[in-house]
Amino acid sequence: MKMFLFGCLTAVTLTVIGTWTYLELGFAVMRSDENPPAWESWLMSSAVHASVRRRAPKLPSPFPATDDRLIAGGKLYLDDCVGCHGEPGKPPSDFGATFYPRVPQFPQVGTQYTEAEVFWIAKHGIRRTGMYPQGPSYSDDKLWSLAAFITRANNLPSTVKDRIQPEAK
Repeated sequence: MKMFLFGCLTAVTLTVIGTWTYLELGFAVMRSDENPPAWESWLMSSAVHASVRRRAPKLPSPFPATDDRLIAGGKLYLDDCVGCHGEPGKPPSDFGATFYPRVPQFPQVGTQYTEAEVFWIAKHGIRRTGMYPQGPSYSDDKLWSLAAFITRANNLPSTVKDRIQPEAK
């Protein structure tokens, strides 16, 4: 048993020293104009998803996802989010592709987050990404509308799509 514990302690110690050396000697690539290795993308994506899942409200939205609520969320999305996350019915955002990590294009790919998780992300942001917190700018009610829209952005009813479009001048 002593040898097993000694082996575990040695493995952990060598892992910490190896990781520290890898980072300290500059082997980790930090450029954002090059795709990261798959293991890094998986690790960071997993960490973000786990953190959001842990901190987001566990209850469903306090509001039903009516057409009016989706339209309100869609108008907010078109005012504030479309530049990075893409516009419904249009090609992906070129600007969103310049960020690292890449910005999800909700109208094309949807989201893997629940409505409560999208609400939490919109309210608090995600550190070290372009997703800054919207909580200081918008009420929870508006952020829930936005979350309802985003979780359905790639599968919106045509009545909602028609009514969120800006009026022609």
